[in-house]
Amino acid sequence: MINSNKLTSGLQSRASGSSTSTKPAAGSIFQNSALFKGLGDNKQWTISNDNYKLLRDAIMDLLDLDLNHYRTQQMERRLTTLLERRHANSWQVYVANLRRDPVELEYFQEFITINVSSFYRDADKWDFLRTKILPELLAARPMQGISGWSVGCSIGAEVYTLAMLLMEQAPTRRHALWATDIDARVLERAKAGGPYFQNELRELPNQLVQLGMNPVSNQLLTMKPNLKSMVDFGKFNLLKDETTRKFDLVMCRNVV
Repeated sequence: MINSNKLTSGLQSRASGSSTSTKPAAGSIFQNSALFKGLGDNKQWTISNDNYKLLRDAIMDLLDLDLNHYRTQQMERRLTTLLERRHANSWQVYVANLRRDPVELEYFQEFITINVSSFYRDADKWDFLRTKILPELLAARPMQGISGWSVGCSIGAEVYTLAMLLMEQAPTRRHALWATDIDARVLERAKAGGPYFQNELRELPNQLVQLGMNPVSNQLLTMKPNLKSMVDFGKFNLLKDETTRKFDLVMCRNVV
């Protein structure tokens, strides 16, 4: 059983520590970036081609995650910030620490993949799905349920929002929702159906909150069992894994 207190404590934001921005050294894969123009000459946080290969190979080995699929500028910002926050003496030291410390490896994966999600995020888009797309899908297949895939499901907010809408509009039909992510930590919370904080529900209409969620405290709610049973969660690497499943609806707003 998932311990709600443990999960809740794990959701608190991490202190970032002090940061020092510097120019990349000659030969850096990021040396031409505007991010570093006009900054100091301390090279503590720069990453050379050799060090980037060292990190890339380690992450492929440890997480089966290919950093080459990320945009260069995006990866530059994240890696530079990451080393500053972790106060490592060098990239070699940091990579060695990743290989021996599973907690640090988990931190790296969470930091790089970035899991930011909330229920009914960007309400106008959900309103359009709720009033236009879902009614048309349901009308086109009377008595049949909807199959959907939430790609990069993060904490489950997106797929559970969809589940609530389907329960609202077609409660007697058998719907099948698949939700996947590469991050095992967020999948654990999603599978457990929370707990979710009030600020993660700030855009969710109150009637949907009442339909799909149970309060466990003044600030925390969990998904009702019948909503949880609609969703099958699984780990899935979108850049490597394949599926032959067919869906009526695919949602991928959380994918970088």
